Amino acid sequence: MFSLDARLLMCASLVRDGARLADVGTDHAYLPVWLLEKGRISYAIATDINEKPLESGRRTAAQSGVSGIEFRLGAGLGTITADDGITDVVIAGMGGELIAGILSECALTRDERLNLILQPMTRSEELVRFLCENGYKIVLMRCVTSHGKTYAVINARYDGVVRPCTELYKYVGELDLSDSESRRFLQRIIRNIENKVRGDESLRPLLEKLKEL
Repeated sequence: MFSLDARLLMCASLVRDGARLADVGTDHAYLPVWLLEKGRISYAIATDINEKPLESGRRTAAQSGVSGIEFRLGAGLGTITADDGITDVVIAGMGGELIAGILSECALTRDERLNLILQPMTRSEELVRFLCENGYKIVLMRCVTSHGKTYAVINARYDGVVRPCTELYKYVGELDLSDSESRRFLQRIIRNIENKVRGDESLRPLLEKLKEL
């Protein structure tokens, strides 16, 4: 059995036991194969917009000897239907705006029973804003450092409630700032905004609020 890096391990920890999983942008299919090996999920669909990652995923599954995984070529959640009975969705390793776009284009994500695990590599604030403004509740946010960079992982569900999203909330969401990984992520945000302030002084009040946290 191979191991997952810290980023994918965090995503895996939020997948419910016995889930029927959709892994969007699966790359080598490490996450669904690992979860099947562990007996954590009953079935998985691994999707990608390109055929090459799916070929890599099929090799990963074959080498691991797991069954119960299906590979589909297509963008986002476009290949998933209600008949697939998916209970949990992981969208990881993409920009926050792209993840938001994938959610907006798929009506199936507006199902209160669906467990969404979202891991933006960049622009997490745009994903948080989208979730608030489009009826998705952020259940929790956790942070993890992988390969020298700290990322946020968001667990969300649709409940149809539109929520206010201040500039500050966009960046910190439901982070537990008593947690060392979340503090590390906050410092990353502060550094990014410090760079932007040099060309846009209007961001300084936000920067000062973040530094006060």
